[in-house]
Amino acid sequence: MDEKNRQGDGVKTVGGWAAVATELRAAIDRGRHAPGSRLPSERALSEQFGVSRVTMRRAIAELEGEGLLRVARGSGAYVRADMPVRFKLSDKVRFSKDLTTTEANLTRKVLSTSEIPANANIATRLNLQPGEMVLEMRVVAYADELPVSVVMRSCSAMRFPGLTEKFAATGSFTAALKDYGVTDYWRRSTDITARMPTEAEARLLQQSRLKPVLAYAGEDVDADGTVISCQIGCFASERVVVTV
Repeated sequence: MDEKNRQGDGVKTVGGWAAVATELRAAIDRGRHAPGSRLPSERALSEQFGVSRVTMRRAIAELEGEGLLRVARGSGAYVRADMPVRFKLSDKVRFSKDLTTTEANLTRKVLSTSEIPANANIATRLNLQPGEMVLEMRVVAYADELPVSVVMRSCSAMRFPGLTEKFAATGSFTAALKDYGVTDYWRRSTDITARMPTEAEARLLQQSRLKPVLAYAGEDVDADGTVISCQIGCFASERVVVTV
């Protein structure tokens, strides 16, 4: 029988493995299954969701791949005690709203600021001439005290003089931009790729250089479509799940 149409007393009716994974992920995010706890057996979950054990096994494998679950052969599936945070990637990228987790306290720390001539890559991303002065801010984001990302944010020094100080004082790029008349902005594009971290990235993320990171690069534009900043950084892949 098609699993989309299976019904039974007290059994939740869902679609395929992706729908089951979505429901189970939401239950974990709501705290129904506590960090470190063991999930009900595969058979019990199959009955609960009204799907085959093959479908249930595929859904669990998906959440294991995301880092939400740890599967121990012969013992069962466990909710990871060090739950990864979830970054929602959309056209409006905001740290406080888009980097979410059920319990962790999210903070950012400005490691360094500088005003330097733009290299060819940054100049292209910001639509500037190579050599024009740009403000650079290296920022690390933390979930509780565990670093989850490191990024270099760059913008035109001529258009945003003193922005690094305003950002450091407010802890919010959005709030700092309002002093320059930028009341809203959007993410134009974001490129994401997996690679091995540099020595500096591994040190800042407090992870091994043998574990990959999710590297990203993107540009933000204002209401007129003018690029206001670019970001080049990376996520600790075991601590962050990117949702598009």
